[in-house]
Amino acid sequence: MQLKLNTKGTARPWYRRKQYWIPGAIVMVTIFTLYIGAQITPKIPIFFLKTLIKLAPSDSDVVMAEGVSHLKDVAYIEGGRSNSTMDIYYPSAATELLPVVLWVHGGGWVLGDKKDISDYAMQLAERGFVVVSMNYALAPDATYPTPVFQTNRALTYIQNHATEFKGDPHNIFLAGNSAGAQIASQTAAVVTNQALAQLMSIQPSIDPEELRGVLLYCGPYNMSTVGESGFPLIRTFLWSYTGIKAFEEFPHLDEMSTVLQVTPNYPPSFITSGNHDPLTGQSVELAQTLNRLDVETETLFFTASTERLGHDYQFQLQTDGGKRALEEAVRFLQKHRR
Repeated sequence: MQLKLNTKGTARPWYRRKQYWIPGAIVMVTIFTLYIGAQITPKIPIFFLKTLIKLAPSDSDVVMAEGVSHLKDVAYIEGGRSNSTMDIYYPSAATELLPVVLWVHGGGWVLGDKKDISDYAMQLAERGFVVVSMNYALAPDATYPTPVFQTNRALTYIQNHATEFKGDPHNIFLAGNSAGAQIASQTAAVVTNQALAQLMSIQPSIDPEELRGVLLYCGPYNMSTVGESGFPLIRTFLWSYTGIKAFEEFPHLDEMSTVLQVTPNYPPSFITSGNHDPLTGQSVELAQTLNRLDVETETLFFTASTERLGHDYQFQLQTDGGKRALEEAVRFLQKHRR
């Protein structure tokens, strides 16, 4: 007698069950849609990057160092929004006007905030400097050259108000990290290269002799080659900042490339980058270019160090490299102040 096989209740493969394949299909379609969208606009990957950073745990509270005064959210453009404000740190007990360091934060031109460098700003303020940390409009909502114009406006504010927070308006340094280093370095070129200022239709806010030096950390300075540096998302960042996916075709790329805009009038420069930072070659190239022009240049690249010092290593003050970078920066500031 032939037995009939009872298949009632036999489990079907997971991919044939609606509770699996319908959500799976939705996920696949979503991923495909996002992938296609990311080929059309940088706003999609940048949105997800910002979301991931917001979800990551962070220490958002700024603990002020004893003896350091803090002015928060000072508008450097009249009626300026949150992207045109600055935080100011200075020694409370100062009895003389002090050098001012205007710091441009990093973040690939698309991320970051002035408060990101608050701890470092207090370290410098404790050592006798006024530190001004500025916000600027972020890409892709704002594109090049908006941050350069804003940095110039921030210098105008410092010129007009520095004495109110114990700063010397004739004793200014520009500083920046990562993308902020590119912005700061280009602004220094605008101040000292009249042809670049005219090309960009910018009237520099300060005279070249009032810009005592620049401190540049882990930045990109040759926009024609940085795309091949291997730095994560660098092509997406520059697509956002220039507004052109093939950013190498951006007509103002040479303006942005500090290595092409420096002159013998460029201010004394402190340039550093970690030994495990994909952008270090950019810093080396800028330093070599300045040396050929006989611009006073100091570098810190840790080529013989056994420490693995990555991008923006200088903020890791628990490392030997971070401590040394701070010491060298303070020495540079003291050397070149008026």
